[in-house]
Amino acid sequence: MLVVQSFLGFFFLIAIAFIMSENKKSINWKLVLTAFLMQNILFLLIRYVPAVNFLLTGISAGLLKFMDYANQGAGFVFGGLVDTSKYGFIFALVVVPTIIFFGSVISLLYFFGIMQKIIVLLAFLLRKTIRLSGVESLVVISDIFLGQSEGPMVIGPYVAKMTRSELACAFVAGLANLSGSTLGIYLSFLGGGDHAQEMMFAQSLLTATFMNATSAIIFAKIFFPETEYDKIMDSSHIEVGGMQAESAIDAIMHGAFTGVKIGVAICAALMAVIPLVHAIDGILFWVGDVIHINNWIAAMSNKAFDGLSLEFIFGLIFRFFAFFMGISWSETLQVGSLLGQKVAINEFVAYMSLGKMKAAGLLSANSVFISTFALASFSNFSSIGISMGAFSALAPGRQSDLASMGFKALFAAIMAGFMTATVAGFWHNILG
Repeated sequence: MLVVQSFLGFFFLIAIAFIMSENKKSINWKLVLTAFLMQNILFLLIRYVPAVNFLLTGISAGLLKFMDYANQGAGFVFGGLVDTSKYGFIFALVVVPTIIFFGSVISLLYFFGIMQKIIVLLAFLLRKTIRLSGVESLVVISDIFLGQSEGPMVIGPYVAKMTRSELACAFVAGLANLSGSTLGIYLSFLGGGDHAQEMMFAQSLLTATFMNATSAIIFAKIFFPETEYDKIMDSSHIEVGGMQAESAIDAIMHGAFTGVKIGVAICAALMAVIPLVHAIDGILFWVGDVIHINNWIAAMSNKAFDGLSLEFIFGLIFRFFAFFMGISWSETLQVGSLLGQKVAINEFVAYMSLGKMKAAGLLSANSVFISTFALASFSNFSSIGISMGAFSALAPGRQSDLASMGFKALFAAIMAGFMTATVAGFWHNILG
């Protein structure tokens, strides 16, 4: 039954995208189908082909090792305060140093030209298989490694001349993906200090990151079909741009300072949003007491929710999406609440909640697996401003285009993340 749910989920998500399309007659269904097949092939290759799985395992092990190195730097600065066994998980002292270190490493790789070579190679493969334009291929791949803020810099000189569909594809790709510097954070929430668990989740997150790139193409090209083929730039004339540094030390510092900005922004957002969520929950719980529905909510959710709350409301709204990902109906309310938290707040809060649900035994292994994929993107309301700011800085003349497609691009990115989870759920429930 779970396999049937996921299979129907493919059509459910595509149907929603088709309804929302700007130009239904111009949709390139061949490109969409190719991207969808590529997404499925990526999952099967990474999960079930030994050589590819071995490579991903090595990358995952390297990711965890880099987290250990980041912890050593944090330990030097903050001492024993970063020892989670003594003081518990202190977000600012554990997470922010990881972002700073990862940012420095990526910036250093960029300085030596290694990152550019990786981006160009993968963009070439993407261009040849899915038939994207050169500028689209570059930004979709760069977002995997650099994220929605730094990724657009790779195509900076070309943003002003991109077609509306190309710009939308770049916009959606940034919202639909994560960045390499943030993956370690989610492992801290999900692994619970267990190395084997962290390795398992690292593989899932890395797989989701690559799958989201192709999923973003699917929904960007349905929501915003290409109609200006005569304006697409020749890929042979497009070069990789991005961060410029005078020396290796300058590159390291640039990455570190960028990491500081991102880390501080995340901490500020969480300190603002989490209290607000709790305040709203307090009001909703009081309302639930007044109208006598809290006990009913607790009973019908098997005490997963104490009463009326934002998480419960999110669960009701998004439980059907969870169902079509291949989640058992009895757990769709909990998973739906995670999806709602990711969209309305951000993925950090959602992954923290997933970690708590996992530790409390509220979700089956199948639901935890699918949820890990479903939450793996920046597609939330606050990210619209971040992406618009990045593109507007590169091409101020495109602000009106970006504004007109903002919320639609977000919805496309949300659907892209849900499709990634649906594909993962479909094959996981068939092959295990």
